[in-house]
Amino acid sequence: MASIISSGIGSGLDIAGLVQQLVAAEATPVQTRIGQQEAKAQAKLSAFGSLKSALSQFRENLEVMKDLDSFLARSGSAGNEELYGVTTSQTALPASYSVEVVNLATPQKLTSGAFAGAESVVGTGTLTIAVGASAFNIEVTDQNNTLAGIRNSINSALENTGVSATIVSADAGSYLILTGEKTGAINTMVVTQSGGDGGLSALEYDPANSLFSLSESVAAQDALVRIDGFDILSETNSIDGAIEGVTLDLLQSDPGILDSLVVVNDGDAVRATVDEFVASYNNLVSTLDQLTNYNAEADTAAPLLGDSTVRGIRDQIRRELSVAVTDIDAPFNSLAEVGLDIQLDGKLAVVDEDFSAILDSDFSKFGQLFANSDGFATRLHGIVDGFLQSDGIIETRTTGLNSTIDDFAEQRDALGERLLSLESRLLRQFNALDSLIGELSSTSTFLAQQLTNLPGFTNRNDN
Repeated sequence: MASIISSGIGSGLDIAGLVQQLVAAEATPVQTRIGQQEAKAQAKLSAFGSLKSALSQFRENLEVMKDLDSFLARSGSAGNEELYGVTTSQTALPASYSVEVVNLATPQKLTSGAFAGAESVVGTGTLTIAVGASAFNIEVTDQNNTLAGIRNSINSALENTGVSATIVSADAGSYLILTGEKTGAINTMVVTQSGGDGGLSALEYDPANSLFSLSESVAAQDALVRIDGFDILSETNSIDGAIEGVTLDLLQSDPGILDSLVVVNDGDAVRATVDEFVASYNNLVSTLDQLTNYNAEADTAAPLLGDSTVRGIRDQIRRELSVAVTDIDAPFNSLAEVGLDIQLDGKLAVVDEDFSAILDSDFSKFGQLFANSDGFATRLHGIVDGFLQSDGIIETRTTGLNSTIDDFAEQRDALGERLLSLESRLLRQFNALDSLIGELSSTSTFLAQQLTNLPGFTNRNDN
């Protein structure tokens, strides 16, 4: 049965305090070492996160750069932008054209005769509305046989092939108006009726059979545009394919007036693409510098100073920038030849005069420097993508650091268990010592009492 020992009773020592100090002396250097090593590992983990982010941004930019179309941008402009808008693709070629917008494509609009009001009864039966080659039916009964009821039935019909119905109430009465949703001459409407009481004949429109109860207020027509004197018809107001790589979005007609359409190489778009490449590369260089620098004044080192992985990444990327492109049909094969210079700090800078001169003289070939099979963007993208793969060097190092950090947690747990064991052992030893000292003290007191009782004992203090 365990006995209860009051620490320090026999010796007068602060046994609990002594044990705590001894345990702390054992724990402090180990805890300090683990904390310092864990802080370094955490700093490296964060640093690799920053490096991964910079590399990912660089890879995204390279994804754009290795597409040759990114360097073949064209821009088009209309002399009168109120007439039409211009959209171009990389297949458009620099040229100028005369454009005449003769008329716009319009949808057909049919108008009924006047009715007393929107709630006027029209009739019953089946109303068939055809738009081009498609048709749908409206069943009109006593429940929906008013002008408003027919309008609502047309608009809510699931089979509606492209007709909207409205009612305009004027001084002379209410009119049902049918408007086609699609432009072009092919999308004319035919409205016929059958069955019922015959009242729906007031809404018929079938020119082929001389039925004109509805009148045509707006005819369905194709857009007509003359480009360099050639007529182009279109069902819609978007003219696509008349000029390769150019789409005209017609806004307004102006027959008899010739407007100038100009298509040019879009050097500004290419410059913007290159500027983004330069910015993302320079950001990567700055990130690498920040993660590997040494502050001599503060005597502090960045978390990845001297790291072989980072050094290898930096060296490989820099090396690729200095390797000329061989698979290229152009009078240049290096970055310096097109006005992209590597500065002393390792960053890229654009020499405006040289860059502009290359675009002016070899616009269509410039992109090959980046997007060809061994172009700078193609090669760099392959390298950076390899770094960022799930089995790449960045992920490998990150996994290793996370494992190391987990080990520190296990070391702390093991240290805690060892310290508990040490504390328990020291308490047992000190309590045993305290008990022994207490027993010795009792024995000493007993012996002293026995000596005083011996015959002839004289206490010197009594003299």
